[in-house]
Amino acid sequence: MKGHMLHRLFLFALVLMLVGLTACSKNNENAKSSETPSSPASSTASSSASEETPDPFGKYDPPIALSTVKIFNTADKFEPGETPEKNTWMDAILKDLGIDIKLKWSVIGDEPGGAGEQKLNITIASNDLPDIIPVNAKQLKQLVDNDMAEDLTDVVEKYASPLYKKFLASNGGLALKTATFDGKVLALPQTTSGIDDAPMIWIRKDWLDKLQLSEPKTMDDILAISDAFTNRDPDGNNKKDTFGLGVGKDLYNGALHDLSGFFEGYHAYKNLWIEDGNGGLVYGGIQPEMKTALAKVQEMFKAGQIDPEFGVKDSGKVNESVVSGKIGMFYGAHWNAFWPLPDSYKQDPNAVWKPYPIVSADDKPASPSIGLGAGAPNYFVFKKGAKHPEAIVKLANYYADKEYGWDTGGIDLSFHQPVPNPDGYIRWRFAPVFATDPEQNINIYRGVKAVVENNDQNALKNLQVKDNYDNYMKFAQDGDQGHYATALWTGPQNSGLSVLDYYLNNGLGQSDQFYGSKTDAMVDKQSTLEKLQLEAFTKIVMGAASIDSFDQFVSDWKKLGGDKITQEVNDWYAAQ
Repeated sequence: MKGHMLHRLFLFALVLMLVGLTACSKNNENAKSSETPSSPASSTASSSASEETPDPFGKYDPPIALSTVKIFNTADKFEPGETPEKNTWMDAILKDLGIDIKLKWSVIGDEPGGAGEQKLNITIASNDLPDIIPVNAKQLKQLVDNDMAEDLTDVVEKYASPLYKKFLASNGGLALKTATFDGKVLALPQTTSGIDDAPMIWIRKDWLDKLQLSEPKTMDDILAISDAFTNRDPDGNNKKDTFGLGVGKDLYNGALHDLSGFFEGYHAYKNLWIEDGNGGLVYGGIQPEMKTALAKVQEMFKAGQIDPEFGVKDSGKVNESVVSGKIGMFYGAHWNAFWPLPDSYKQDPNAVWKPYPIVSADDKPASPSIGLGAGAPNYFVFKKGAKHPEAIVKLANYYADKEYGWDTGGIDLSFHQPVPNPDGYIRWRFAPVFATDPEQNINIYRGVKAVVENNDQNALKNLQVKDNYDNYMKFAQDGDQGHYATALWTGPQNSGLSVLDYYLNNGLGQSDQFYGSKTDAMVDKQSTLEKLQLEAFTKIVMGAASIDSFDQFVSDWKKLGGDKITQEVNDWYAAQ
């Protein structure tokens, strides 16, 4: 979850910050590099784990020492008296679990290619590993290939708490599968929500009503709405100065003014590997369905329904048109309730935005693309041969319980960010292992809905639910406009999270069926192919190339490495 940047990771983090009482926000300023010796490495996973009866929260007595490293964000801030080495998490872990966490080093710079990644690359290359290693997917593959990662299969099965097992099982267990090689669990994934990535359609409901348009049920409805919003003066100023669909220059890379959901209405997935119906996988970006979808967008552009200057406008610029009332429909995500729609509401309180599930062009339901459920820093590896591999699972259990144990009774707000927190202090970053709840947001929504519609007071024991319920009622009942965003995000009806709940209840969601590490050809060719695809799609949308140029793009994609990648992906798939 990143700091202030105009893409979906930042905005998802922003949602969690604004909602309050969540474990995910980032700020820190004074992490300093420090070196401490690593724990001695000996014994095997089986012998070390068998030293005690499996207990997800069993305390070591006498305490054991485990080393790790920490990579902080430039914006992270610590409360006075707390340091990377000594803080709420480190002290409690020693007290409750008997695990003395030692830092080999800490550094500021968690961005891709930043100081943290560089220092960890050096650490891996020099084989100067700590016991617990926070890595990205590429680094994980490097450790696995060099036989430097401990097999955690048995200790996960024996020691994972019921709550943590629930996290790992979310989204079909895909997150754990991404950390599994040849049937062995070689890392713990940092679990995140897959469904939170799902696209949805945001539409000016007041414009629909004014023009007497039906709410969208099919892609034909979307096309009709776009035409009407362009040509029938929805803002009533007697000028043709509105656009039917908001689109940004990157087409599909930002989850805001993004065409992914539009494409998926035609069952086209621009960058997913999907089943081909014959036991193999194919790349979604080159399938005939994508050509059909691109042809429709090109028609909309030629008809003036898309801003002719979209090719030079990022999401921020398109937002200006949304806020000023020049765009009445766009594809986005649940967190658009927090940005940019509150600015639209402030500009015009009569602007009624409503989210809708993506819709289909035929009788087959539209299924939104969703994530695998593994997030930054992605994975936690236990150094092969180090003592007590079960301890990494206990640390994950402990994090899950302290941050999300509303039902277990393990919740402890002293581990959360302070509330109020005007200085932006962080606490969650201190933990040596993160285990975030993939269902955190949907649980908030379902809890608020249960209280509003059924007066379920039991749901309020989850303080995230209570916080959002209180804010929702301040808007819905008291008219406090300062809580518009929360109401639009988590309200029981017509909210961003209500759309995600619809997807879940109807079993809708398409994950990437290739969840392995990058293949050799991907490493060499993928960036080139991604650039080729974006350029080809953009030219088609803008009418600078005919729709039949898609066929040439497919041919070029295959020749420039796509066929080799497809072969490697299917070799991997056959082995699963």
